[in-house]
Amino acid sequence: MVRKCDACRESSNLKRCSGCHKAWYCSVSCQKSVWVRHIFACKPRRPINTADHLALAVRNDAFPQDPQTCEDYGFERAFTVENRSKLLGLYIGMYMWRLMGSGRMAIPPKTIHDWRVRGVLVEEIKAAYYKLPADNRGGYFPWFLQNQNILDPSAAADILRHDQADAMVLRAWRFTGGAETDSPEDIRARLTSMPRDKQSCHVFYTMLLSKWHPAPFDDFWIPFGFCSCVSEEEEMYLGGRYQDLITKCTFDEFHDAFCSARILNLFRKHGIDVDVRYLADVMQNHRMNKSVWDLKQFAIRTDKENAEGGIVNSIACDYGFMNCRKDSEIQALKKVYRTFFERRDADPLALHDAALRGDTFGYLGSLMKLNAKFERLMKNPYPLPVME
Repeated sequence: MVRKCDACRESSNLKRCSGCHKAWYCSVSCQKSVWVRHIFACKPRRPINTADHLALAVRNDAFPQDPQTCEDYGFERAFTVENRSKLLGLYIGMYMWRLMGSGRMAIPPKTIHDWRVRGVLVEEIKAAYYKLPADNRGGYFPWFLQNQNILDPSAAADILRHDQADAMVLRAWRFTGGAETDSPEDIRARLTSMPRDKQSCHVFYTMLLSKWHPAPFDDFWIPFGFCSCVSEEEEMYLGGRYQDLITKCTFDEFHDAFCSARILNLFRKHGIDVDVRYLADVMQNHRMNKSVWDLKQFAIRTDKENAEGGIVNSIACDYGFMNCRKDSEIQALKKVYRTFFERRDADPLALHDAALRGDTFGYLGSLMKLNAKFERLMKNPYPLPVME
């Protein structure tokens, strides 16, 4: 049998890999060029980490399959296929920036791993791209600048606790009619004393005026209707409509409309068209939304983001999580629902109706292939018996 280089298929000057003693290479350059793949079959001197899995995904031009890698590098939070594709493109731009003559990638996995461990991944990604001429940064980097929360979910959740928060709080306070002389400390004290709905509206204004919009890990994602959007682009569209609205109405007018579930009427009053299919259903009552919207938020959040609130009773009852006997069943059931919500043709209200008929398994089974075990997991107490 003629041995060949595992990289270039040359058959001369071969040396055996000192790690696994199975692969052969004609040069150090060839060995490095395939190390991203070979590390998983070899016996590396260091533990394999999630940056290695990410590098393999980049080399294969495919989403990572390792769950922890998806968690560490944002794929769990980029909940649409479109956004995960853009995130993958961002990493391809980093790893495959310039393939040097040796075949070595410009930013190796160990560097990416170090950035993440030190908590500077977002800053280092931006620094790496800013080293390139603007025309060479591609289309994924501008998208990333608008979606940094995918890698740093605390950015939006902690919006009022960052160093730049004072300016943001002051901007929203003055925009809503607050006095110019009020200090950030005074403003926060007064916000704390406000009724809950008024606080929510004010924080929402702070987001909008800072060019943010609620994401799935935010408490405001459902109450202001962003859960009804089917893509990040539609969320940005809805955020833009809200930004138009707050320039045409007073804060008190907005707050009153929010409390009385008349936000859509307020849009119409000020001549702002909002074309989001399921928005009307969500905005009927922000305190009593259908359980399917809670399910969507639970399904597309990461486990870390769900940890604090756990599984709410309505989701556990309506969608079968009460039947799960172990965590692996919870994860499997969650994955099925997440796959459903990622579909462009997903109809959340049809899923909700199916749950109330006690036919969740039948409905989802008509859309996707389901393992028989999900029939047990998706059982619920519906339809409820008719009272005589």
